[in-house]
Amino acid sequence: MRIISGSRRALVSLVAATVVTTLLAPASSAAVGCTVEDLPVQDGMSWSNLRITGVDGQGGVTGFYLPSGNDNTLVRWTSTSAEVVPRPDGVTKFVTAAGNALGAVVARADRADGSSAVMTYTPGAGYRELPLPSGYEVWIVDDINDRGDVVARAKRIGSIGWVTVLWRADGSAPQVIDPAEVPWPVPIAAGEDGTVLLRSYTGTWLWRDGVLTRVPDVGSSAYPRGLTSDGVVFRSAQGSWKWTEATGVVEEFAGPGVVTSVNQNGFATGYLLDEKKTSVAWQGTTVVATLPLPEGASSAAQTLVGEGGAIAGFAGTKPVRWTCR
Repeated sequence: MRIISGSRRALVSLVAATVVTTLLAPASSAAVGCTVEDLPVQDGMSWSNLRITGVDGQGGVTGFYLPSGNDNTLVRWTSTSAEVVPRPDGVTKFVTAAGNALGAVVARADRADGSSAVMTYTPGAGYRELPLPSGYEVWIVDDINDRGDVVARAKRIGSIGWVTVLWRADGSAPQVIDPAEVPWPVPIAAGEDGTVLLRSYTGTWLWRDGVLTRVPDVGSSAYPRGLTSDGVVFRSAQGSWKWTEATGVVEEFAGPGVVTSVNQNGFATGYLLDEKKTSVAWQGTTVVATLPLPEGASSAAQTLVGEGGAIAGFAGTKPVRWTCR
């Protein structure tokens, strides 16, 4: 799941170190308990030069590190350390955008010659460049799902417009998604069934093998945040909502609160719109936990929840991970 930036809360990054095989997203809306732990970093690493962009199904975390401010490098967190993974030859920046439940990540890779590529990194297999459609250049990389499908934005060479490109995990040729109904489509998420969640100035859409489904507006300032197995989650500065596709019902998240991340099972994290911006977790639209703070921290900001239920973020200035059961 890709995170939306725009404030310090969205800039908060990093996390997750210990691999916990028993992590599971709550199956119901019953209250759950959460624990918090500090995460290891190397000398020189801080919230200002680290970003978290993926939490896998076992609680492992991936993101990027900027040692000098403009040299993004892949980082993988283990139970004892933050591992900096060397970039491929010729790549000067590896800007991770998202990760999946198996620990694979997708990124925009900038080269010394000024060109850019869409690349993945898979544990045990290393780096792989995805081919661009003829006549296009990569702009922004957006998401990777658990089976390895990737979505990104690409610009037509010589044009200011962009399209969405879908690379399927089966290795077939990349597919350009540019329907007339959805001009300049922004891919928000790639679903496990092949659905692509799109946003445009014409609204929010589900794309499935060329077939479009218009998602009802839930408010002029609300934007799609992510896909669940049964619907779409929206967020704005005033609250968050879930649209369930089968019923058409729109529900407001209790709190009210702002969702920063949601997984396929509908386990979400974010903060309440109270004076302290209390960090919480939801199952569906029901608050099921308040995220505890480590000693010395007065506030928290979390970025992502993984498919296994781990939540990664910062408490005060420390990178931490929450485990909820």
